[in-house]
Amino acid sequence: MEENVNSWKMGEIASFPWTSSNLKKSGSTFYKHFYSSKYMCIREEDGGHRGILLKVLGRTSARDITMVGGEPFCKDEKEEMLAGKTYTSFRFPTLNEVIEVLEILRDNPKVCPLLEENSMHLNPAAPFWVRETSTSLLLRKKPQFYDPNTEKLSTNLNGTLYPYRITLLYFYKGELIL
Repeated sequence: MEENVNSWKMGEIASFPWTSSNLKKSGSTFYKHFYSSKYMCIREEDGGHRGILLKVLGRTSARDITMVGGEPFCKDEKEEMLAGKTYTSFRFPTLNEVIEVLEILRDNPKVCPLLEENSMHLNPAAPFWVRETSTSLLLRKKPQFYDPNTEKLSTNLNGTLYPYRITLLYFYKGELIL
């Protein structure tokens, strides 16, 4: 019987080769989402739930976030070729995904120490960037963050606030769900 290679246990590290998907093309510039490197399993797959793999990207300034295709984008990787440039970003999680991760961290006190052991520093009480955006008076989209203390979305940052940025992968029945 073949072992399910895309199934992880709580605290297990999953490593992936660099893989990307197209987001937008603008002239000779390409924008892509990607996943690579190490993620930690924070929820195992069971009959009713997909498994969740978390990657903590650290704290990020609003200045480092641009809008591409109507969603937040960080230029995590840049590749210059004769035909143009390619920028890639880890995908931002939705508000519901961030809330689900925070519930897992709150309900299972073993997860945060496991993240720390794997150099994924995270404070569950701090704010987190989300994929949802707001529109300003000039109809420009702005990135938003979720503050778990107030349970609200906001775009208002004081000069010292740098929300966490995380990205997620899901797995179910041996399949990665991007």
